[in-house]
Amino acid sequence: MGAAGVPGTERISGELTESARPEARDVATAYTDQQWAGTLTLAEPLVELAERFGPLCANAVDPFEIAAGLEMDGLSDQATRVRYGLPDVFALAEELFRQTKRQPDEAKPAPNPWGTTIGKHALHGLLFALPALCYPVASALMVDKGALLLLVVSMLVSWPASQGLSYLGHSRRSRRDPDGSRWVLRAGLGVFGLGLVTIVLLTAILSGEPSAIQWFAIGQGGYLLAATVLLVGGAERWLCVALAPGVLVSAVYLLTGRPEQLHLVAWLALGATLAAALGFAVWKTSWPRPKPNRRLVRAGELRASGPYAMFGLLVIGMLVFPLIAPRLFPGIRGADATTLLGTLPLSLSMGAAELQLYRYRSRIHELLQRTTRLAQFAGRSRVVLARVLGEYLAMATVLMVAVVGLAAVAGSSPQWSDLPDFAGYLALGGALFLALLTQTCAGTTGVLVWCGIALGAEFVVALADHHAIAMRIQLLCAVGLLAALLTFSGVVLGRANKHSQ
Repeated sequence: MGAAGVPGTERISGELTESARPEARDVATAYTDQQWAGTLTLAEPLVELAERFGPLCANAVDPFEIAAGLEMDGLSDQATRVRYGLPDVFALAEELFRQTKRQPDEAKPAPNPWGTTIGKHALHGLLFALPALCYPVASALMVDKGALLLLVVSMLVSWPASQGLSYLGHSRRSRRDPDGSRWVLRAGLGVFGLGLVTIVLLTAILSGEPSAIQWFAIGQGGYLLAATVLLVGGAERWLCVALAPGVLVSAVYLLTGRPEQLHLVAWLALGATLAAALGFAVWKTSWPRPKPNRRLVRAGELRASGPYAMFGLLVIGMLVFPLIAPRLFPGIRGADATTLLGTLPLSLSMGAAELQLYRYRSRIHELLQRTTRLAQFAGRSRVVLARVLGEYLAMATVLMVAVVGLAAVAGSSPQWSDLPDFAGYLALGGALFLALLTQTCAGTTGVLVWCGIALGAEFVVALADHHAIAMRIQLLCAVGLLAALLTFSGVVLGRANKHSQ
């Protein structure tokens, strides 16, 4: 069968010449092969088919996608010959692919995984701060220098341990291994708890402290480890139940002027809180049991948790510096009351820090969906960073004003001269927020370097000026750390690939 006399079509050696190639929207096309050669001018059927399969053709990467769609629609090679005058479905798909302009649909934005609720983080803030109400019960035991030493040693052990344990638990959960997360949390609670008891008792023996404060120091660290296990395991409600006796009785004890007859009751309530927290932590991690011959923690996991433990050590070092500096350097002036008033709103603000971290990740996720240029992303991501930092500092300021105001009403009499001290804690809170955010998105190395420099600078200043005020040293170093971390975070978080981790 020869080629029908279609204008502009010539047959040479069984192939089409260049002039015979069909142009866009030209349905007068010639196809030849060894068994079939024919040309039909069926414009309307082909145009109707192109319109019906328009979205598929516009989005197709190659003709094979169109051929698959045509075959799924029930079109056979025989029907293709009869209706459209082309040898088979693949030839028809090639024709549709040539005649259709590529217009792929916009990709649907990926769901935002960083949605959260304010209530959850407000609860966390309360859980971080409420244990501070229990400290006045033991205030009579804290008058000696050695007592403060035991409390600081307890924090220096329990804070890094809790940070490392938190990393291990979250790491297993992120790998969809909830059983492994429970196993490592339970094992860590036992190992770190035993280490805490050993170190505090050894310190108490060497310092010659009475037994009461050493057990309070152990209880302080043990509660922190148990609370870490419950928070990582998502058991915030059980932690609330555990806190209830200690917090309620301590509040009554304070409001009634610390009467002697309630002293024993308050201590028993604190013991009940510690026992409940430890009991709930063990219970929530007690099933299922580890499989035989399965290693609980791998060496690589322990190495990865090291930077987070070091961060916990640096953070607690900066928080307790105003308390320990006057004891280490006799000429340095401290302000214990201001320190306690400053740390309480800072603890409360950690819930706000969690909330702002989620908001940052959510906004960066949306920004990644909307931006096509790295330079544009970098600039806008810095605006997002500044915005969430400002929102956190605003929340922390409100909490600071509320706590100081309540202290004034209760008769603690904070002075206007203490304002720079509270500003130092706000700056430290902002720096810690940036540190947490940067760790989450870009790793720990840079954060550890800057926090280490800040803590070292505090001790260098204290050594250089024996008549300085500890809180002023902290203000200076906290502002410097905040500025350094803001600059550092703006650089490393401006790289789009960092947010995919």
